[in-house]
Amino acid sequence: MNLSFDVITKEGDKIVVSLNSFYPYITELVGNTFPNLDIVEITIIREKGDNPIPMEAFGKIAQVLISLAQGNSGTILYYFCDMTDDLPHQRAGRTLTCHEYRNKLFKQLFIRYSNGTDEHWTDVEVEMRSTQLNQTLFSHFLLRDNHLQLVNILRNEVLNNFKSISEQK
Repeated sequence: MNLSFDVITKEGDKIVVSLNSFYPYITELVGNTFPNLDIVEITIIREKGDNPIPMEAFGKIAQVLISLAQGNSGTILYYFCDMTDDLPHQRAGRTLTCHEYRNKLFKQLFIRYSNGTDEHWTDVEVEMRSTQLNQTLFSHFLLRDNHLQLVNILRNEVLNNFKSISEQK
């Protein structure tokens, strides 16, 4: 799956959501057991504007993603909670890093919107400790119950890639 869609907020900010097939070698590795497996990486980029993104926009994104995934029984959604931007308008006294915030936000959104489907979805969090950054980073797989046996393969792949990248720096 390779596609993108835009979400425009009331304030005119433009959010671009891209979905691209990811980890094709895992798909090849387990292709006999899961013939239509497609691990799809979600990328969300603010293309225009600097207003806080309203929850309605995040809800729209989650609804579209779940709807697209429902149309393909082999889809597993993947996202990495990046730390490229500071958190806008964080409440005083909150000490969440940007990736901790994104971790909590997207986890709750996908759980909320996937609960409205006929299928049961599981959010699998992968936690990666960065000694260089002195922080914990997060990525997630959102998958159907019939894909749960892939969890360890997927988790190990993310952790091995993270370790490999961390050791290069």
